[in-house]
Amino acid sequence: MPRQPNDRLRLAREAMPSRVYPGTVMGRDELAGLVRDWITANDPDRRLSAFDGNHLGKLERGAVRRPSAIVRAALCGVLDASEHDLGLIPQHDEERLAAALSGRTHTDHKTLDAIAEVLASVRRLEDATSAAEVISTVHAQRSIVTRLAENSRGKTRAEAVGLLAELEQYLGWLSIPMDRWDDSRRHLDRAAVYALEADDPERLAMALSFSAYRNLRRNSLRSAEALNAAAGRDERVNIGLRTYTEFQRAEVLARNGLKSDALQALASADRLMSHLPDSSDELPASAYWYVPSFFHGQRAFVLHALGDDKHAARVAREAIAAMPAAWREAEWAGRRTKLALLDGRV
Repeated sequence: MPRQPNDRLRLAREAMPSRVYPGTVMGRDELAGLVRDWITANDPDRRLSAFDGNHLGKLERGAVRRPSAIVRAALCGVLDASEHDLGLIPQHDEERLAAALSGRTHTDHKTLDAIAEVLASVRRLEDATSAAEVISTVHAQRSIVTRLAENSRGKTRAEAVGLLAELEQYLGWLSIPMDRWDDSRRHLDRAAVYALEADDPERLAMALSFSAYRNLRRNSLRSAEALNAAAGRDERVNIGLRTYTEFQRAEVLARNGLKSDALQALASADRLMSHLPDSSDELPASAYWYVPSFFHGQRAFVLHALGDDKHAARVAREAIAAMPAAWREAEWAGRRTKLALLDGRV
């Protein structure tokens, strides 16, 4: 079967006016340059991208249908469109999804994997926009996966429910910066239940750690401590998440006035951080941000909770400087920015 050109992507590009040559449409090389800039600004390891007009041409001609998650997120961010709008979901995946949703066929691994890939690009898009910009997309994904889970069997059922747990967990996270605290609790509670049903320790730990974070923000310290302890109990989870829960434990202990215990937990978190993989690519797609620059900011929160505001401000500034450029303006980075100003320096 001959490859079909991606006219959606081409038309989206041609609908963008050129910034280099006013009065003309945006060319491939110009769009590719903006995509490269977006990728580098959002990459946890601050790597340069080799994406160019030739790569974009392959996408438009249909020679490549499914680029990496960060390229998809970059195209969506630059062109202000969804993956569906840009034809980045292969037709056979759309047909498979439609068949599974209609009940004509049972849900399979490839159908779920296609949705998980879209979720991965949405997470990166949130870094460059806000929770409010992506939450409707995640709600739509949750609705789809709920129906797919109902139309699945055996191991595929567990995979579908596990993905549903991740979507609920992400909705719980997105609800926090929007001050939807009750929604956040409901989503995170459901995420934990689904993760238990799927027997998925990774997603269960993530749901519990985010529940602990929610309660920490609400100053419910006893509950935050218990939930965080539960999140850190299973050593099968990835080292990035284990490092996160240890930094969070240090902050909870510090907020509770247990200085000695907090410092011990902080030292333990630092030891875990030293064992992080060299590249964020080695972390799960749902945990790509668990890199040293992110955790340096977590250390600042602990120092602030210990009452060392001068040190906390300095560490927060160092963390912000070390993060990818786009992360510095991310919604979730706002608390780090406030810490950086505690000592009155800019």
